[in-house]
Amino acid sequence: MKKNKTANNNPDPASCDPAELFGTLGAVVYGYAMSVLGKAVEAEEVLSETFLRVCKNKEQYSGRGSIRAWVFSIAHRLCMDVLRDRAKSAKPVSLPEQLASADPPPTVPIEKQERQAIITEAIERLSAEQKEVVMLKIYGGLTFRQISQTLGIPLNTALGRMHQGLKRLGRDPNLARIGRTENEL
Repeated sequence: MKKNKTANNNPDPASCDPAELFGTLGAVVYGYAMSVLGKAVEAEEVLSETFLRVCKNKEQYSGRGSIRAWVFSIAHRLCMDVLRDRAKSAKPVSLPEQLASADPPPTVPIEKQERQAIITEAIERLSAEQKEVVMLKIYGGLTFRQISQTLGIPLNTALGRMHQGLKRLGRDPNLARIGRTENEL
């Protein structure tokens, strides 16, 4: 089966082959949703709804930016909707509390789980604006131009938020204690 790709090696939305789109972007969209929401069930719902909306609204994709940024803008808006709904409901629970209460996957070594929990807590302490940019860059793999388009902010604002967020993470004593690599963020 020949896969339709755009010039920047992204899936062609005009073909809207759900398997191709999901195969190319599904894991990173799920990772982003999971990092924002902290609950697998909600992340799976966002993942499903994202790709349903991509297929349903493929005519709205103008082709100006990458399809990856377009898909992430849909996922981002859905994540924000979930967070707003969560805030309206009962007592909100922070991401570190959710992660601490969840059973860790058995395939992840305990030391890595502890390191990831420390990193997650440090990211949670960033301002909401910094956290959005850091998570889209690190977990979503978006470029700063794509982040600015996704969030509807100027490019320099996205760059500044990332810079300030990384600067703040660099001063975090818990991160300094464990050492860190970008792969662990």
